[in-house]
Amino acid sequence: MIRVNVMPNGRLVLPVGLRKSLGVEKGGQLMAEIVDGQVRLMTPDASLDRARALFRKYVPAGTSIADEVIAERRAENALDNHDDGLKR
Repeated sequence: MIRVNVMPNGRLVLPVGLRKSLGVEKGGQLMAEIVDGQVRLMTPDASLDRARALFRKYVPAGTSIADEVIAERRAENALDNHDDGLKR
């Protein structure tokens, strides 16, 4: 475990070793969350990978959500265009 200092203004100072292991440069960003009273830090890419993994649990393999959304939008557009033609 590595000790991290909290400055009087509440800022955390991450030691170089931690920043290097996370691939974070000075001025970079990390995502933070509190889990069971612990602060977890992760890179934005790691956070996105985690969200994708959670999402994938609910989407069958081989399913393209983007393709489904596009198809739904096209169907809605076709209905709107059809309704507009009936009103004229």
